[in-house]
Amino acid sequence: MVSRHVLQQCAIAISIASLIYNIAEGVVSVVFGAESSSHALIFFGIQSVIEVLSASLVIWRFLHGLKPGEEGDAEDEVNSRTSKDLRVERIATLSIGTLLVMLALAAVGTSIASLIVHEQPSSSNASLIISACATFIMFLFWVPKRYLAKALNSSTMNGETLCTMSCIQFSAALLIGSLIYRIWRAGWWLDSATAIVIAVLFCWEGYKMIRWASNDRFDGGCGCGQEERKVIPEVTQPPQGGCKNSSCCNPQEDSSKVE
Repeated sequence: MVSRHVLQQCAIAISIASLIYNIAEGVVSVVFGAESSSHALIFFGIQSVIEVLSASLVIWRFLHGLKPGEEGDAEDEVNSRTSKDLRVERIATLSIGTLLVMLALAAVGTSIASLIVHEQPSSSNASLIISACATFIMFLFWVPKRYLAKALNSSTMNGETLCTMSCIQFSAALLIGSLIYRIWRAGWWLDSATAIVIAVLFCWEGYKMIRWASNDRFDGGCGCGQEERKVIPEVTQPPQGGCKNSSCCNPQEDSSKVE
């Protein structure tokens, strides 16, 4: 059984690697986008800033909660969180949810502007190479992040996973749009339309994260829909074939003790 301490270290390590990669990706995309006059590629580079900020929040959250010698089971994480840890988790979740909404709104605005002016996708080799590499590399980051979000039951890590997935889908839209435009010139609008659909979906995910982190029942877990669950009192039923606890099945014994 992997301890939570080790899982936290893995979350920090993968976030640092993701942060370094996204800084490099952002610089390269903006430079080549400016040279080829590709607004889509420039925006792709700017959106890397969102992923950098998101990874930074994950690093901050788990560095804050990293305690040497903490070898407890990750499944008991929600029960063992202190109020200070929960406050850090809430702040990080709210911040990443806000970043997701900002990324989505920026993507929608950029895509609508591209549709209005009939901006054609970049068919340059740089655009194809950068978007293809980003799709593949970000997927390699997404797999362990998804595992860590579930293993740590962390809403912060879950938000970082969603940010990574959004970058994967936006880069895939850029790649596919450029390829289609090379073959079908009338399909110039496809990547912008696809980006709008993707952005709306991630804007909703970001909104759910913000709502979950703002809820009084926030427990730091990665289930963003938990705020909508109704608390139903459990009815204790005597198990068939006997009862291991006689006091729960024989209330007469309790009343006799009181007497």
